[in-house]
Amino acid sequence: MSTCAEGSRKEDYNLSLHVGALFIILSVSAGACALPVLATRIPQLRIPARALFVFRHFGTGVLIATAFVHLFPTAFVNLTNPCLPEFFSKTYPALAGAIALGAVFIITIAEMIFSPGRSLCAGPEMEQHVANVLNVPTVRASMEIGGLGLTPSPVDASRFGRKNSLLSTPAIAVSTPGIGAPSGLVDGSRRFSDDSFSSIEAEKNERERRKLVVQCMLLECGILFHSVFIGMALAVAVGSEQVILLIAIAFHQTFEGLALGSRIAAIGWRSKALQPWFMALAYGCTTPLGQAIGIATRDLYDPDSETGLLVVGICNAISAGLLTYTSLVDLLSEDFLSESSWRILRGTRRVMAASLVFAGAFCMSLIGAWA
Repeated sequence: MSTCAEGSRKEDYNLSLHVGALFIILSVSAGACALPVLATRIPQLRIPARALFVFRHFGTGVLIATAFVHLFPTAFVNLTNPCLPEFFSKTYPALAGAIALGAVFIITIAEMIFSPGRSLCAGPEMEQHVANVLNVPTVRASMEIGGLGLTPSPVDASRFGRKNSLLSTPAIAVSTPGIGAPSGLVDGSRRFSDDSFSSIEAEKNERERRKLVVQCMLLECGILFHSVFIGMALAVAVGSEQVILLIAIAFHQTFEGLALGSRIAAIGWRSKALQPWFMALAYGCTTPLGQAIGIATRDLYDPDSETGLLVVGICNAISAGLLTYTSLVDLLSEDFLSESSWRILRGTRRVMAASLVFAGAFCMSLIGAWA
């Protein structure tokens, strides 16, 4: 039998304050998420590029801390509450971790399915793909036509990584004529026009853009999933707890909104694309939506009830898994450990970016004392 308390909140419910809090969170959330997008779309605002740099890396720390300080502990506390059946508190208290782990595997599969260009990573397929786009024979065929009697090793073609393999193979055909290659190879290399290389580069950039869109959408899903329950928790709070929670959630939404907005703004959207605005609007409205649900069902929804504990605990565990993967793999690893990051972030710029990540994680961890 459940021993969870039902309907234990007896204090007066300040409806006007809750309605006001809904509009406060709506404006703070939407404004914070839209600010980086506005900075890139409206140059007249004169928001410096350094500000976007700060938002981006500070936000990475915020999202990491959200997963580890806000979501994981809440999921474990809710799902191991002693008022729940013994299965949750004694038989399998690690349920929250198992759910989060499952979410990590699901988002990994989703990225493998929806991320573009993953099947064109290297090897003969990539060689043939480049040859088709450039309308030239493959490097292997060019060498045979030129009578060199050479065959490139598959290991040599792929050992430099995905990005280098895209242009490293045809580069042999381009550079060979200058050292007296046979005429057959020279004729083939002349087909490498500027337009052909522009086509390859444009295709590569489009795949990279689509990859960033997928990552950003998965990141937003992880954020939105728990935002509804943040709003519901605020909507049923009463007394001094409501004021403290409102302030903490306002900071939470601001930091998280800047983090998400900077990632949305970093994608190379087309000039009239509406998707970034819809994504910012979705983030801005989700927590207020949770507040509206909580206000409407305040006499029915009790976060301390068995149903409330299970729903919030399971959803927070799922969100924790989603945000853990996206913040560590898609954000932190891409920004600091990828090959391109060593060209973009160098010297003091890399130190500053890492410091901003630590600062964002610290500030969000501090807010975890109240929300």
